[in-house]
Amino acid sequence: MTTLLDHEALPVDMPQIRPELPRSVGLGSRLALPAATAAVGVATAFALGPDQRIGLTATVVGAGLITALAANWSTCGMSVAGVVVAPKQPGRRGASTPLRRLGWHALGSLATGTVTGALIGVLGGVVLGVLPFAVLLGAWAVLAASYGLHELGLLSMPTPMRRQQLPRHLRRSAAPWKVSLLFGAIIGPGFLIYIRSSAYYLLVLGVAALGSPALGAVLFATVSLGRCLPSALAIAHTRHGGSMPGFLSLMCVIDRRVQVLTGAVLVGLGAFALTLV
Repeated sequence: MTTLLDHEALPVDMPQIRPELPRSVGLGSRLALPAATAAVGVATAFALGPDQRIGLTATVVGAGLITALAANWSTCGMSVAGVVVAPKQPGRRGASTPLRRLGWHALGSLATGTVTGALIGVLGGVVLGVLPFAVLLGAWAVLAASYGLHELGLLSMPTPMRRQQLPRHLRRSAAPWKVSLLFGAIIGPGFLIYIRSSAYYLLVLGVAALGSPALGAVLFATVSLGRCLPSALAIAHTRHGGSMPGFLSLMCVIDRRVQVLTGAVLVGLGAFALTLV
């Protein structure tokens, strides 16, 4: 089944198309959730008592998993979903299926994402390896909690990024499978376009602090596969009779709830790590 998009691709990231955070999730929930996760984080650290390196490894894995979920809902993620599900225009030569295009997208993202994660681990080991590990752990913990509060709309933190959308002109100038592959390759490193979630910063900093290229490659591969989630959901949605505009509207609503979940998880991970310092 092929579904044609009946809306234009957005040239830039437009967060205003999503409901405002205070209207989506009440202040009470945004205060209670991080308080609960912080308590769980502290209790878990006391109960397990891992050494600092194991503790930071566990929290960085957590940051990688939440990044794989939370980094999806930008305009870029929705643009990829549109390409994978319905890129073919009337009169264009060639044929492919959404599942094959999803596979090409995953391949492109894995190819660049794993290399990026490994390089961050190598460079981190060289640059940060001279610092006491307790300092790295403490800094990561404070930043995790701070960016968690940022995601919850309770604190404002800097969000450096390359504010660049995926090159939308490729949607009409290249074969759909090539666009899917290229979009995946651009998205894989995480920093070549908009950074949707603060969890990405904690993933990068954690991999660098641990200085592990193997862990970096695995976690970035996990994020690359997670970034395929919108496209997979779009395929399921359209195959069950849904439209792409309807899918986009639904994802805009889900986005804010994922954002709040991300913030709460980061606060909990920060509390866990800080308890180990």
